[in-house]
Amino acid sequence: MIIGKQNGETIILIPSLEPDERLPAYVRQLREYGLTNIVIVDDGSGEAYQSIFEELRENGCALLTHTENQGKGAALKTGFQYIAQQFDASSFVVTADSDGQHAAEDVYRIAQEARLHPDSLVLGVRNFSEGNIPSKSLLGNRMTSFIFAMLYGKKLSDTQTGLRAFGPGLLAFMQDVRGTRFEYELQMLISCIQSGIPIHTTPIQVIYENGNAGTHFKAIHDSARVMGVLFSNFLRFISSSVASSVVDLGIAWFLIDALRPMLGEQHYLRILLATVIARVISIVVNYVLNRHFVFRKEDSQGSLWRYLTLCGVVILLSSTGVYIFHTVLFVDEKLAKFVCDALLFLLSFQLQRRWVFAARRKQL
Repeated sequence: MIIGKQNGETIILIPSLEPDERLPAYVRQLREYGLTNIVIVDDGSGEAYQSIFEELRENGCALLTHTENQGKGAALKTGFQYIAQQFDASSFVVTADSDGQHAAEDVYRIAQEARLHPDSLVLGVRNFSEGNIPSKSLLGNRMTSFIFAMLYGKKLSDTQTGLRAFGPGLLAFMQDVRGTRFEYELQMLISCIQSGIPIHTTPIQVIYENGNAGTHFKAIHDSARVMGVLFSNFLRFISSSVASSVVDLGIAWFLIDALRPMLGEQHYLRILLATVIARVISIVVNYVLNRHFVFRKEDSQGSLWRYLTLCGVVILLSSTGVYIFHTVLFVDEKLAKFVCDALLFLLSFQLQRRWVFAARRKQL
């Protein structure tokens, strides 16, 4: 079973930290499937592991070395840079882990899927409904997948899989994704969604040897990094909304007093003008922050009109919701306002991500 080279070579990239003898055996299995272009990145394993890496080099693998441990994301980027420099520009890339979690036949299948979906990120996803899965891995994956779907609108059963593949048009993009450690792979998914790059999934075998004892994932430290990446956009969205509210309130308070000498006893007009001017300015501030700080869409054409349309819809829904809660369900107006605006806040986040500032990516 040899992968043909008519549409570019397939490069297998394996980041590795302190491997054992399973890694050379794994490489031999990959070669049996015709996967002969293999790049190994030693991410600061140390002198004690050099005999294993030397064996890999002697067996034809390209070996890249970090003198100190820099993290899985950094190791992947080192490999991507090497592939961009040393291989043909039409090459496909498959990343795999070195701890025995990915069967060679699944690596081959993912490589084939990448050729069918050259403009997509292809994921080899595990079925966590099967038995014999370490509880911390099961809980971590399910929780991350649930939050990911809620925040980014994409249901992925396995957000932490290391078996991934993509076509030549995405190699530069993957080098620019932020992150240096385990959080890099989650940021890759988020960046693809934000940039309009399709994500294609293919089921693979679930393999956990010795209860996943060989993993270098630090439960507290690395989990904190992953959660930070997962919630980063939503936390920036909250910060933007708070900043805009402060601007709205501050300007309204200032104008209520500043307009008094000009409008005298016309109190309603003074309050109305202060409210409208403050709201217009806060809307502009919120739009600018969301575009450049939250969703980071410098080239989002037409986003201002979509944003203003959304603002109008949210105001209408808020007013209607409060009215229905109060008159039909007899809920206090202030409580109804709080509930409606909290729900609409989440809706606004999703609509801004999916519609207002949605990526409109050109075909590769």
